[in-house]
This record gives sequence, C-alpha cells and structure tokens, in this order.
Amino acid sequence: MYDLDPPLVTSLLAVQVPKGWRQICRYDDETNTTLDVPLGTTAFFSGYRLYELLSEEEKHFVLTSKVEYAPHPYIWMSKAKSRSNGLGIVSEGLELSEDELPPFEDDKIKIYPMTWMNPVTGRLGMMVYPTCVRKIHLEDGSILDNMSEIRERLYRPQRRAINPEYVYTHDWEEGDLVLFNNHGVMHSIVGSFKDGVEVRLFR
Repeated sequence: MYDLDPPLVTSLLAVQVPKGWRQICRYDDETNTTLDVPLGTTAFFSGYRLYELLSEEEKHFVLTSKVEYAPHPYIWMSKAKSRSNGLGIVSEGLELSEDELPPFEDDKIKIYPMTWMNPVTGRLGMMVYPTCVRKIHLEDGSILDNMSEIRERLYRPQRRAINPEYVYTHDWEEGDLVLFNNHGVMHSIVGSFKDGVEVRLFR
C-alpha cells in the first residue's frame, strides 16, 4: 500500500491449524447477524458480488472516485481499533500524524481506483482496503479527508457483501494452499483463540 503495489494474486499455505472446533462469529452491529465458522478460519468475500449489490448512485461513486492510502499504512493505523466485524477500523482519531510516521516520499504514496475489471470475465469489482484509506479523490477534483465520513462511505456498501450468504469461510487443513485474486477478493481472519492452546501458522 506504500511504495510497492499489492500483488495480483495472494497465496496462503496452512502449516499448522487447529482441528475440529467451531465458533459462532457475531457481527456485533445493529443486525445481530451471526455466522457459524471453523476455528481459525479465513473468511472471503467477492468484490464482484459487492459491485452488483451497489445502487446506481453508489456504482457511479466507486467508478469515478479513487482512494489514497496512508504512507506506511499499518504503522499509521497501529493504535486504532478494528470494527468488531473486521470491516475497517473505528474512527477515534488514533491514527498517527505524518510527523509520527517513519520518513516517506510523496511519490510513493499509492492512489488506486475503487473498482477493477477482471481481464478474463470483464466483470467489475469494488476492491478497497478500508483500514488503510486516508483520502478519497472525488470526480469533481475535490478530496475527501474527513476520516469518519470516508469510513462511513466505504463501510455502508461493503457491509452488504459480508452478509453470511455472501461469505465463504475456509475450513483449513494442514497443507491447504489457497490462491485468490487480490483485485477481486477480500479476506480476513475470523474468530479468537485461547491463550497457549490453539496455534495457527501460515506462510
């Protein structure tokens, strides 16, 4: 998200994973949504399905806007709290200021479209990492930099795509190798572990 572009494909290789346990994942929002998942699972959702779920107004917004990611984004957001459902972070003003970050160069800051076209199928997908976004460049040339508004404008549409019927949770076995399109699929670890009991190791 800074200096280097994300890869087109991400790979996850399960080296050591817990076996046999399941958990109830609670979204902890106003919907009271729950999802039964294997312990240590990775959840995936489709940016293509997400785009199809958008209203026409939302489609116009994501087709004509670009996101700017923070320099050293994971350091920038290191003090912030994640949303309980894993989709972005809570706006509490805890992001580091530019003065608190390691040195960075403006020309290495990444600005990307909010939608990507699959070169094989031609389908459009919305693909934005909401945790790392610090600005949205709008169609008229203005820049949205209010973090609460940025996160709300990204969260509202993305939240639809994590409804249980749209989420795939992989039940890992040791040796499993998963490859996925980084321009069309979002992923997140789900659940929690007891200290010193379960181990989850990936390469």
